[in-house]
Amino acid sequence: MNARKRHGSRNTENGVYVGPPQTQVLPSQASSEALSPPTLVPPADNMSCRDRTAEFMSACKSLRGRQNGVPPSNPTLSAVKQRSDFTLMAKRIGKDLSNTFTKLEKLTILAKRKSLFDDKAVEIEELTYIIKQDINSLNQQIAQLQSFVKARGSQSGRHLQTHSNTVVVSLQSKLASMSNDFKSVLEVRTENLKQQRSRREHFSQGQVSSLPLHHNSMGPSVLFQDDSRRHGDVTIEMDSKVSQQLQLIDEQVRAREHGDHSAD
Repeated sequence: MNARKRHGSRNTENGVYVGPPQTQVLPSQASSEALSPPTLVPPADNMSCRDRTAEFMSACKSLRGRQNGVPPSNPTLSAVKQRSDFTLMAKRIGKDLSNTFTKLEKLTILAKRKSLFDDKAVEIEELTYIIKQDINSLNQQIAQLQSFVKARGSQSGRHLQTHSNTVVVSLQSKLASMSNDFKSVLEVRTENLKQQRSRREHFSQGQVSSLPLHHNSMGPSVLFQDDSRRHGDVTIEMDSKVSQQLQLIDEQVRAREHGDHSAD
């Protein structure tokens, strides 16, 4: 009887098992082993660096500006600030012009009064002085605004430059118009003062001619008083009767002027 030869597993070699493992493998361990790629270290020759010198210099410049208390310059912000400064200056000049116009209107009303007993000379003199000072101040402010526009020059756009010049010219025109009105009011005031003086002198001469002359009087002559008044040395002293007569003359003058206006 022939002995049967036992054939072993094909995965064995010389009695040693060389096939796949027969033990169970945990799922997490299997997935990690299957997914983990091999670590590749690039050769030293292929490694490169980026030049960040410009970024470093920019950061240093910004930090230096903050340390000095001055933010880094920005042309856009500078232009906006200049535009804001111009607007504030122009608004302030416009407001001052409006206030001065109001004072001039009040002076015009007072200066056109022709009554001898309603002449507010002190108030008129004060308003005249104040308006003169206002006009000089406005002239200086407009000159400064014009210099500001010229100094800004081409930094602003062409449209903004044209607008700024238009604003300056408009303010100058308003100031010139107000100055002419002020001059006209002063001329009216001067003419009224001349008429008042002429009426006083005419009335005083009529009173002197109707009074007898006293050679032995202790006081100075009325003629001498009238001569001094003509030169503006003394003020006129009038009693109640003279005041009433002057008031009557003033009312007659106003009635005549009112009649002339009604006829026109």
